[in-house]
Amino acid sequence: MDIFNYEELLNRSSSVLAKATRNQSRLQIPEPEVFREGKSTIIRNFMDIVDIINRDPKDVAKFLMHEFGIGANIDGKRLIIERKLTQEQISQKIQEYLETYVFCYECNAPDTEIQKIGRTSVLVCKACGAQHPIRAVRESRASEQGLEEGKQYVVEVSTVGPSGEGRANYRGYTILIPGAKKGETVRVLIKKVKNNTAVAEIVDRESS
Repeated sequence: MDIFNYEELLNRSSSVLAKATRNQSRLQIPEPEVFREGKSTIIRNFMDIVDIINRDPKDVAKFLMHEFGIGANIDGKRLIIERKLTQEQISQKIQEYLETYVFCYECNAPDTEIQKIGRTSVLVCKACGAQHPIRAVRESRASEQGLEEGKQYVVEVSTVGPSGEGRANYRGYTILIPGAKKGETVRVLIKKVKNNTAVAEIVDRESS
């Protein structure tokens, strides 16, 4: 595959991802209304946020409790967290929740649902049809180094795109891999990077 074809594949994929990004931007999630009461922090509009993202409030509260390492309880439309926190801290954790449990790993669309398959929770996208196990460990995008053209990475192919190319998610990027099959673990060489999408060629197939 030559450079022209790499660009063509990137442009086709970018068009699909751009549409999903527009859908994501239309999901109007209000900023958490935060105030302190004694040693506790209260999110006044907690249930409003949960209703918009269409997730179980108990699951969202449990996530925040785990992240902050402290107790919390739902009181009407409010969430009371037993610790002094800033609005910035809470907004950051809500964004991390969205990236892990709401936005599709493949196209970033917010139109998803969580399904239980066996013991695994799977994020199912209604926009592009992608299905991915919920990430057990989330990488901090702020500290990621990203992908570099000319470097090699080992990735697992999670889906196959509309043009037949394998697709893998790595450090917040979607990597398009012509010739790769779903479920394969491959070592790839990054040929082109554009925004959050990259095209790679297979260097080696890892033994299972």
